[in-house]
Amino acid sequence: MDATHAPCPLHPERPAEGTCSRCGTFLCERCRKWQVGRMLCSRCHTVALGEKPSQRATLALIFATVGFIGFVPGLVGLVLGYQELAAIRRGTSPGSGEGWALLARNVGWFHLTVLLIIGLGWMARS
Repeated sequence: MDATHAPCPLHPERPAEGTCSRCGTFLCERCRKWQVGRMLCSRCHTVALGEKPSQRATLALIFATVGFIGFVPGLVGLVLGYQELAAIRRGTSPGSGEGWALLARNVGWFHLTVLLIIGLGWMARS
Protein backbone atom coordinates (compact mmCIF):
# COMPACT_ATOMS: atom_id res chain seq x y z
CA MET A 1 0.00 0.00 0.00
CA ASP A 2 1.24 3.48 -0.86
CA ALA A 3 2.07 5.68 2.17
CA THR A 4 0.06 8.59 0.72
CA HIS A 5 -3.16 6.54 0.87
CA ALA A 6 -2.54 4.65 4.12
CA PRO A 7 -3.82 6.00 7.44
CA CYS A 8 -1.55 6.45 10.43
CA PRO A 9 -2.10 3.56 12.90
CA LEU A 10 -2.17 5.94 15.89
CA HIS A 11 -4.08 8.75 14.17
CA PRO A 12 -6.46 7.08 11.64
CA GLU A 13 -7.89 10.44 10.64
CA ARG A 14 -4.46 11.55 9.36
CA PRO A 15 -2.84 10.21 6.19
CA ALA A 16 0.59 8.61 6.47
CA GLU A 17 3.48 10.83 5.36
CA GLY A 18 5.93 7.95 5.07
CA THR A 19 7.13 4.78 6.73
CA CYS A 20 9.58 3.97 9.53
CA SER A 21 12.95 3.10 8.03
CA ARG A 22 13.43 0.31 10.59
CA CYS A 23 10.09 -1.46 10.94
CA GLY A 24 8.03 -0.13 8.01
CA THR A 25 5.14 1.24 10.10
CA PHE A 26 3.13 3.98 8.38
CA LEU A 27 3.67 7.37 10.05
CA CYS A 28 1.79 10.64 10.01
CA GLU A 29 3.49 14.01 10.51
CA ARG A 30 2.85 13.86 14.27
CA CYS A 31 4.28 10.38 14.75
CA ARG A 32 7.48 10.58 12.75
CA LYS A 33 10.83 11.15 14.46
CA TRP A 34 14.09 11.93 12.70
CA GLN A 35 17.49 10.51 13.50
CA VAL A 36 20.47 11.11 11.22
CA GLY A 37 18.16 11.81 8.28
CA ARG A 38 16.11 8.64 8.79
CA MET A 39 12.39 8.68 9.52
CA LEU A 40 11.54 6.49 12.52
CA CYS A 41 8.47 5.66 14.57
CA SER A 42 8.58 6.49 18.29
CA ARG A 43 9.39 2.92 19.31
CA CYS A 44 12.26 2.52 16.81
CA HIS A 45 13.57 5.99 17.69
CA THR A 46 13.74 4.99 21.36
CA VAL A 47 15.43 1.68 20.48
CA ALA A 48 17.94 3.40 18.17
CA LEU A 49 18.90 5.91 20.85
CA GLY A 50 19.25 3.11 23.40
CA GLU A 51 21.65 1.08 21.28
CA LYS A 52 25.30 1.12 22.23
CA PRO A 53 27.61 3.02 19.88
CA SER A 54 29.47 0.77 17.48
CA GLN A 55 33.01 -0.44 18.13
CA ARG A 56 34.28 1.91 15.41
CA ALA A 57 32.71 4.93 17.18
CA THR A 58 34.34 3.87 20.43
CA LEU A 59 37.73 3.35 18.78
CA ALA A 60 37.48 6.69 16.97
CA LEU A 61 37.00 8.48 20.28
CA ILE A 62 39.80 6.53 21.97
CA PHE A 63 42.27 7.27 19.15
CA ALA A 64 41.27 10.94 19.08
CA THR A 65 41.83 11.19 22.83
CA VAL A 66 45.16 9.35 22.73
CA GLY A 67 46.15 11.83 20.02
CA PHE A 68 46.86 14.35 22.76
CA ILE A 69 49.90 12.23 23.67
CA GLY A 70 51.10 11.91 20.07
CA PHE A 71 49.34 13.30 17.03
CA VAL A 72 49.22 10.18 14.84
CA PRO A 73 46.48 8.39 16.84
CA GLY A 74 44.43 11.57 16.56
CA LEU A 75 44.61 11.29 12.78
CA VAL A 76 43.39 7.69 13.01
CA GLY A 77 40.49 9.00 15.13
CA LEU A 78 39.74 11.54 12.39
CA VAL A 79 39.49 8.85 9.72
CA LEU A 80 37.46 6.48 11.91
CA GLY A 81 35.13 9.33 12.87
CA TYR A 82 34.39 10.09 9.22
CA GLN A 83 33.85 6.39 8.46
CA GLU A 84 31.46 6.02 11.37
CA LEU A 85 29.45 9.10 10.42
CA ALA A 86 29.08 7.73 6.88
CA ALA A 87 27.94 4.36 8.26
CA ILE A 88 25.39 6.06 10.53
CA ARG A 89 23.98 8.04 7.60
CA ARG A 90 23.71 4.83 5.53
CA GLY A 91 21.88 3.20 8.44
CA THR A 92 24.49 0.48 8.97
CA SER A 93 25.69 1.76 12.39
CA PRO A 94 23.64 2.79 15.42
CA GLY A 95 22.82 6.49 15.56
CA SER A 96 23.81 6.57 19.23
CA GLY A 97 27.46 6.74 18.15
CA GLU A 98 26.97 9.97 16.19
CA GLY A 99 28.10 12.21 19.05
CA TRP A 100 31.23 10.16 19.64
CA ALA A 101 32.06 10.10 15.93
CA LEU A 102 31.55 13.87 15.63
CA LEU A 103 33.79 14.48 18.63
CA ALA A 104 36.48 12.15 17.27
CA ARG A 105 36.33 13.83 13.87
CA ASN A 106 36.59 17.32 15.33
CA VAL A 107 39.41 16.42 17.73
CA GLY A 108 41.16 14.70 14.82
CA TRP A 109 40.99 17.94 12.82
CA PHE A 110 42.49 19.74 15.81
CA HIS A 111 45.39 17.28 15.86
CA LEU A 112 45.94 17.67 12.12
CA THR A 113 45.94 21.46 12.42
CA VAL A 114 48.44 21.45 15.28
CA LEU A 115 50.64 18.97 13.40
CA LEU A 116 50.62 21.23 10.33
CA ILE A 117 51.48 24.30 12.44
CA ILE A 118 54.40 22.44 14.02
CA GLY A 119 55.58 21.27 10.59
CA LEU A 120 55.39 24.80 9.17
CA GLY A 121 57.31 26.10 12.20
CA TRP A 122 60.08 23.57 11.64
CA MET A 123 60.25 24.45 7.97
CA ALA A 124 60.45 28.15 8.78
CA ARG A 125 63.34 27.56 11.21
CA SER A 126 65.35 25.72 8.57
